[in-house]
Amino acid sequence: MLGGADKSNGDLGTYITGADMVAGYFLVELLTRFKSAYPNVTVQVVEDERPYIEHLLVSGEIDIGVLILSNIEDRDALQTEVLMHSPYRLWLPPLHPLLEHESISLADVAKQPLIQLNADEMDVHARRIWSRAGLKPEIAMKTASTEAVRSLVAAGMGVSIQPDMAYRAWSLEGNMIEARKLDDLLEPLDIGLAWRRGSARPELVTPFLTIARENGSKHAAGLKHSI
Repeated sequence: MLGGADKSNGDLGTYITGADMVAGYFLVELLTRFKSAYPNVTVQVVEDERPYIEHLLVSGEIDIGVLILSNIEDRDALQTEVLMHSPYRLWLPPLHPLLEHESISLADVAKQPLIQLNADEMDVHARRIWSRAGLKPEIAMKTASTEAVRSLVAAGMGVSIQPDMAYRAWSLEGNMIEARKLDDLLEPLDIGLAWRRGSARPELVTPFLTIARENGSKHAAGLKHSI
């Protein structure tokens, strides 16, 4: 749904998926930078589910999507560009026994009550991670709220595996959350752009891509500094 003949004027609409991960932790800064550089461009954002966005991209009804790319299905028809790799870390409450370990593995986590985030297809990605490891975790609770995950972990109700882009050291209640690397979980959460393979790219997409790449590099640098 991106279009316009003039890079400095026109309408730009982009479909996104992932209300929490994409909109909450990535898209706002990207759109702010784009609007600052191109103030005469009207930006419209429509949020929908990933399978439907893939359908719209493949059919040519929209030009570009900002997505969690880790779960993309139609990779033959879509060209993608990862803007940010967000590594996973284990969230734990203070004084948790695992904090005393020199290294922590998925097998260690499988023995703990796990708080599972179900928003943004995070449960799909999680199932793939556990399946590849040949492990079955003890899921204590499922929630669609990242804030609820923080609160539950900080209160000692369980541990959670989350992408580092969502990490905050405190819950809303002011309780502390620790984060530790998992030695055998190397697959990150990938966020980026998708468009139909081989399609002509409208002019307004080019400056959007440029700023999106710069924004992705900035996020990546910030994550490396925080880990």
